Amino acid sequence: MGYSLRPLIRASKSLSLTCKRCHSTSTSSSLAESSTTGARLRFAPSPTGHLHLGGLRTALFNHILARKWKGTWLLRVEDTDRTRYTEGAVDSLRQALDWAGLDYDEGVGRGGSYGPYTQSERLDIYHHYTKELLSRNEAYECFCSPTELEAIKLSLHQQGLRRSYDGRCKHLTDEEVGRRKRAGHKYVVRYNTTPEELDIPSDLIFGDNQPTTTSGSDDFVLMKSDGWPTYHLASVIDDHLMEITHVLRGEEWLPSVPKHHSLYKAFGWTPPKFAHLPLLCNPDGTKLSKRRGDTFVQHYMKQGYEPEALLNFLALMGWDYHAALSSASPLDPHVRTDGHSLYEVFTLPQIIEAFDVSHINHRKAAVNVGKLDFLNKMTLRRKAGRLGKDGGMIGVGKSEEAEGEKEGERKELVGRFQQLLREEKALKGCELVEKMDLVEKVFDAELPRAVVLTDMPMHSIFYFLPPTYTCHESQSILKDLNARLYCQYTHLFADTLQSRASITGRLDEDTVWEAIHSLIDQLKIDKKSKFLVPIRHALTERRKGPSIPELITILGLDESLARLRRGEEHVRGLELERRKSEKGSGEE
Repeated sequence: MGYSLRPLIRASKSLSLTCKRCHSTSTSSSLAESSTTGARLRFAPSPTGHLHLGGLRTALFNHILARKWKGTWLLRVEDTDRTRYTEGAVDSLRQALDWAGLDYDEGVGRGGSYGPYTQSERLDIYHHYTKELLSRNEAYECFCSPTELEAIKLSLHQQGLRRSYDGRCKHLTDEEVGRRKRAGHKYVVRYNTTPEELDIPSDLIFGDNQPTTTSGSDDFVLMKSDGWPTYHLASVIDDHLMEITHVLRGEEWLPSVPKHHSLYKAFGWTPPKFAHLPLLCNPDGTKLSKRRGDTFVQHYMKQGYEPEALLNFLALMGWDYHAALSSASPLDPHVRTDGHSLYEVFTLPQIIEAFDVSHINHRKAAVNVGKLDFLNKMTLRRKAGRLGKDGGMIGVGKSEEAEGEKEGERKELVGRFQQLLREEKALKGCELVEKMDLVEKVFDAELPRAVVLTDMPMHSIFYFLPPTYTCHESQSILKDLNARLYCQYTHLFADTLQSRASITGRLDEDTVWEAIHSLIDQLKIDKKSKFLVPIRHALTERRKGPSIPELITILGLDESLARLRRGEEHVRGLELERRKSEKGSGEE
């Protein structure tokens, strides 16, 4: 099959030296019982569609701990359930991991020394181990039809038993088994459970709060009638052969723990340490449904969120970051008016440094998109080097980025912004978009109001193109303004601005503010907004944007004066037309 069977042969030799149903083995002690240094972890999704938020969080936590422990993590595709297999799902999965920057060390598309990392390519391995179990009476072949199985299950439940199968086929003789096979009867292979109680180690997250039933609760299926293994068999065999020391997976797999430990015991293998991550839920506590598009990673990729922000967001779900930070530095109470905290903003290296598996709790974690919006805004500001006074609070208890990394992040972000401007339909062919010094000033001006970078180009068009005053927003603003005052304010402001700039020989924000305040005092205007709204309209035909002084310093004196004069002329023209219309109506 084009891969080495060395791990299979090595494990087979180990199996032959192991006593039936005992823990002891002639192999060396398990990695799971030793130091976490050099740990091996895995992310093993099923290719059933796009990557779910919960799946990305599982991959993230595996990545974090592998890097924290200076270990390795691999990507394995568990595609044994062919009824749920989706074409293209593996490519979509890898695309999402690459976008997020979760660089797994081995596995699908990367290779490694453990053979194929897609289970459909490892069928001979699962059949080999199934035969081992059958030969030692650890498993048996079951020929019950679906109709018979349903009747058995109903009968057991009527008796108050929680089992789904009564184990009747385990009593078939070799002759009966052979006769049924020759007759072409379909069969599955079941695990031969015993009433012995399992010694299940504590979960790294849930502790002893996990299933503790005896291993004899049910004879679960190992190999299906189509020759494909179940998740339970394939997962245990793969984790052993790939020398996985720690298994981090979703809480929904907790009920499978007894089955998996039963198999480890039957094979004589030391199991890895298990950690089950809490479920993600909606803000109201209800189950997060995969039917909703906003639960898939691709949704957030298309919406323009930064991968660092989404990873930050997912890391906070189930991780007690407060305990992690307070152990390094005392934290003052700090919650913003919007309910978010600056302490929550992390880079991935900072998460890795602060992370400890003991800080993962087992409470359900709510997916609050408002939190993601906040984290994305702060991530953009951090990468742009525009955190301001928030930077001190964000950095408490965390390692600092190197100056070179900060500069590289800002350059990359501004470059992406410029490319988005080029792609904006209204700015096609606009030469000003190619002037990086202007693009950078516009980027810094618009950044404080942006949630995602992709929002910014559409709100930045007026920097590059003069207003036409014909759009709906422009006309809506004018309806609420007095035309006479509009013309007076824009005219006086243009004259005052030109005069002050000429006298001082400079145009900075202080100069513009001086012009604004002098006119507000001179005209005895009681509210600053009454003066600034017409000015902003003439400059941008928008309701919101950066401060007028910042806007004018970006546009430059000549362009600002031209827009103020043009805005005045436009409103005078509208007023003249209105008067002519009224006069005409009166004559009629």
